[in-house]
Amino acid sequence: MSKIQLKVHEKKRVHEEIEEHHKKVEHITKEAHKILKKYRDRKELKSRSIGKEEIRHFTVEGDVKRVPTGIKGLDELIEGGLPERSVTLLTGACGTGKSVFGMEFLVNGAIMGEPGVYISLQESMEETLNQMRFFGWPVDELVKEGKLLIVQPELYNFDALLTTIEDAIDKVKAKRMVIDSISIIGMYFEEPFKIRKSLLDLGQLLKKLGCTTIAISEVSEDKKELSPYGVEEFVVDAVIILYYIKKTNMFIRAIAIRKMRTTRHSNKIHPIKIRRHGGIIIYPSEEIFTDI
Repeated sequence: MSKIQLKVHEKKRVHEEIEEHHKKVEHITKEAHKILKKYRDRKELKSRSIGKEEIRHFTVEGDVKRVPTGIKGLDELIEGGLPERSVTLLTGACGTGKSVFGMEFLVNGAIMGEPGVYISLQESMEETLNQMRFFGWPVDELVKEGKLLIVQPELYNFDALLTTIEDAIDKVKAKRMVIDSISIIGMYFEEPFKIRKSLLDLGQLLKKLGCTTIAISEVSEDKKELSPYGVEEFVVDAVIILYYIKKTNMFIRAIAIRKMRTTRHSNKIHPIKIRRHGGIIIYPSEEIFTDI
């Protein structure tokens, strides 16, 4: 083949490659326009006056079933409740109200006809019940009716813990569950790798069981981490942070939703109070302005 023929052949090959590239670009552009049109249609649907209830439950993925927490002021920050069958990491330092939050979530659900299980890895069953009684919640009645089950597993084997969780959910046909606290799971293992793997296994089990779950996690006062082992926040569907903030001569409690999948949630820090009669109260129209 002569040099001229080689040049002609090379030009033809380059031209064909350019044509092929243009076709790919044209195809990608058409697909992008389709996606953009769908997005605009959904955005138009969200802004349309189609009723408060319908707007509240609409997300990009479509309708998401919500589980109302019943905690005063919280549900309006998260489009009506937690996504059904989701796992939420509730994290914060000591004294922020994590256990009370979890207890109230279960009690409210039980009152609404959704049985719940409280897995206590720290306190005895009686101590947990006494805390619930303190707020005037009808826990003894709910336990008697099989709407609330409190379990204190023996801390000797991680696989046994998973079995206990499954059995407890099956026993009352639970729709809600609280684990207090998953930070204790580190006691089962010596190696950090095994701790992280166990948390991944636990997260997969919780989603498989179909309960709407709150997993409580302890963090130190002076640390910025969301969890003790650095993996919990990536396993779950949502992260809620409770704060205990020093303001001049007193401390105030606050809440923030760090993430929640399929939810347009508040990104602000809101003050909360814990009252003897009423439990947790969140003030959604108020904000905390501080560097945390």
